[in-house]
Amino acid sequence: MATKQILFLLLTLMAIPTFVWLGTTYKWAERGLVGLAFLSTAFLIDINFYSMEDYRGDSRGFEIGLTDWTMISLLIVMLTSNRWKNKKITLLPPNSGLLTIYLAIAVISVYIAYVQIYAGFGLLKILRGLIVFIVAYNYLQDEEDLRFIIGVLAIIVIIEFVMVIDQRLSGMYRAKGSTPHSNTLAGYINMINMLFFALLLGDKTRPTLYWIVLALGSLIVLASFSRGAMTAMVLGYLLVIVLSYKHKFDMRKTSILAIMLILALPIAIDVGPKIIERFLYAPEESGASRKLANVAAAAMADDHLFGVGLNNYSHAINETHYIEHIDSIVDRGIVHNIYLLHASEMGWIGMIAFCLVIANFLRLGYRNIGTSTSELASNVAIGLTTAIVVLSLQGGLEWFFRQTYVTIEFFMFAGFLVALPKVSFATNRQRKINQYMKKIALSR
Repeated sequence: MATKQILFLLLTLMAIPTFVWLGTTYKWAERGLVGLAFLSTAFLIDINFYSMEDYRGDSRGFEIGLTDWTMISLLIVMLTSNRWKNKKITLLPPNSGLLTIYLAIAVISVYIAYVQIYAGFGLLKILRGLIVFIVAYNYLQDEEDLRFIIGVLAIIVIIEFVMVIDQRLSGMYRAKGSTPHSNTLAGYINMINMLFFALLLGDKTRPTLYWIVLALGSLIVLASFSRGAMTAMVLGYLLVIVLSYKHKFDMRKTSILAIMLILALPIAIDVGPKIIERFLYAPEESGASRKLANVAAAAMADDHLFGVGLNNYSHAINETHYIEHIDSIVDRGIVHNIYLLHASEMGWIGMIAFCLVIANFLRLGYRNIGTSTSELASNVAIGLTTAIVVLSLQGGLEWFFRQTYVTIEFFMFAGFLVALPKVSFATNRQRKINQYMKKIALSR
């Protein structure tokens, strides 16, 4: 074991007990731990144990880092702190049944994988995401928690924007922020953009913050020059508008949209030609290689009931007979389609399980829009549901879901989404208490 791994392991053994002690002892430390945990999802400080950096799969080692420290610590605080005794903590949030099936198929794929250690890398990533899902669901209890989370997400966008500006000024054409690639940055920020656009249209409490964060987030996506992300951003914004108007029609939303169009015009004139050039002059070879990769992935799914093994597509396309599908070694990396990637590595049954997980989150999110007694929760539901739709659309062109930043963000957003009924219940209960107290005051 390398020195850095020993050091990181020692830090892990010290960090979790320290975070737990602080979180259970001081209320301010607990809130700080929450902020650090969710903020860290955009600035992953990880180390790969048994790292295999030359491997071209979506995972190249047993990743562990700050997000894991804080999320595990926060979960322990929730289970042990006196402040959480009156709050119901569950390790099986809504949609856990389908997620368990998905996880079981992933575990099976590890056992049948061509190279089991590669599959182990991928399985750990899913487990990390599930821990984030459980923590996000249990943390969100009322509107105060929800507004705190919104604040953390706003800080993420602001920091990423500063990093993007610095990268652009230093000569980087496609800014990547804190992530390893510009496409990853665009996918990550796109999901947050949907939330703040929904809040801008529907929530009147922090309009200035929503305007600023939405503007910065949109500019970040444009600065990435990711064709898929820019297209998905526009489609996502259109869906937010439809869902927002369907939920509640008012002229304020129309005024906001009119102002946005006026403000966006100069930006469109400035960056429009560059974006058009990016679409027009994209290399045709890229599209052709993606089609060949899709064919190879489908062939793997046809040949193996549970696929070639989690995180094993890259190995199969380079080291087995599936190499015949793609001639160029440059293109034998990973299939840029999250659904066919699941099919190749976990079989058609694994792809179906993945689609059902996504579909059920969308069902739960859409139901929250109309049934919530909290207007804030309804608008957040619009944003989070659209964010998952946007990620799903991009999944046909990218393998975003398997990129660690986006994997963690997806599970975080999913946890918040299925927790929104708790926010509605708490809001409704507080409203009744306020009405009761008002009656008592008037009767005196």
